[in-house]
Amino acid sequence: MKTLAGSLSNLYDKARAIVTSPTPTPAPAPAPIHLEILPMCPPGEPKPKILMNPEHQAELEALLAPISEAEPCGPAMRYDPVFTEIRLAREEDDPSLPMGTWERPLKRANWPLIEEKCRDMLAHRSKDVQIAAWLLESWTRQHGFEGLLRGLHLIDGLLRTHWGTIHPVIEEDNDADARVAPLVWLNESMSMTIKVQVPVMNIAGRKPPKISFADWERMTAKELAGEEQEPPRPADVTAAEAPLTRENLVAYAHHHLGLELQTRLELVRQCLACLTSISGFVDAQLGMDSPNLSKLHVTLSSIERLLTQLIPAKIEPASLPAVPQPFDLAIPVSAAFTGETPMAPPVQLSHWQTRLEAYATLEAIADYLATVEPHSPTPYLLRRAVKWGKMPLPELMAEIVREEGDLNRLANLVGLSE
Repeated sequence: MKTLAGSLSNLYDKARAIVTSPTPTPAPAPAPIHLEILPMCPPGEPKPKILMNPEHQAELEALLAPISEAEPCGPAMRYDPVFTEIRLAREEDDPSLPMGTWERPLKRANWPLIEEKCRDMLAHRSKDVQIAAWLLESWTRQHGFEGLLRGLHLIDGLLRTHWGTIHPVIEEDNDADARVAPLVWLNESMSMTIKVQVPVMNIAGRKPPKISFADWERMTAKELAGEEQEPPRPADVTAAEAPLTRENLVAYAHHHLGLELQTRLELVRQCLACLTSISGFVDAQLGMDSPNLSKLHVTLSSIERLLTQLIPAKIEPASLPAVPQPFDLAIPVSAAFTGETPMAPPVQLSHWQTRLEAYATLEAIADYLATVEPHSPTPYLLRRAVKWGKMPLPELMAEIVREEGDLNRLANLVGLSE
């Protein structure tokens, strides 16, 4: 025990030195991004260009415009019947849950109706952050990442334009709980909605054709559990209904969906930039009372990494089909690439300037290994190390001890046992 105590003391001193070492001053929050979305593509390759069409731009301007000179955000309408109507219209059944004896048609949310009522409320009656969050949800459920981006632009614009008067108002005692509650809901609810409901890719001829990030996570979990071998297909199951594997999806995406996924990747990146803009502005206004939007940011960042893996190293315009091709389970992984298999760029150790850059390199290595060795636990261990590197020391020690069970295992884990 004396050796263990000394080892832990050394560990604490080293960790404290790292935590208390000077770190670079955080960069200021970026300014709101423009409505024009210009994706980043290598020179000479197809460049999908996404523009918020004139109708959507005009709609955004109308929703941001003051309701009146006397009351730019209108009166508070939290107890108006429209709020109840929107809540009821959002209710829907979870199709994954058993219905039991009283089987009935699934109740589905009326997203077009929700959109109509939220738009009318924001433009003509009352500007409320919760209404804007529900409108974002409706757009996302109907239009995927494009709808999410429109909603994030709307919330960013409303907060920046009407911070002093938008509902819910901040009380005289500076209690901002009511104001941040819709943003807390956005972080919790939309992170799950994006995982489960928003398609990362669409496969022509597949039933169902939409593949979500949650689907990808399920495939990953199965393969890590040793179920990577595809079970025999029953006689009454067609190829379009057969179980998917990550290998199938990567091959199909590389073969058929390069430009489509590049477009989706840029939408996700713009969503991340806009979410960062919202966080930066609210942090500046509320300080320690600012809500945590990290769950939504982490979800979008994970989808960004997945899309990066699914996009081939080079997109050949001539190879892009004019009509989406049916899903073919027989496509080999080697057919997914239009040229040689891309190699990982050399690691430039001398180019690191900060701890953040070093951890970013670890994340990049984890992403690469997840692509070339999908069954290996190494990428997940690297991401765990990155997560630990961003934790305060007390939180880190608590998590390690909780996960490993006791202090002896902690010493073994960090390599201090004699």
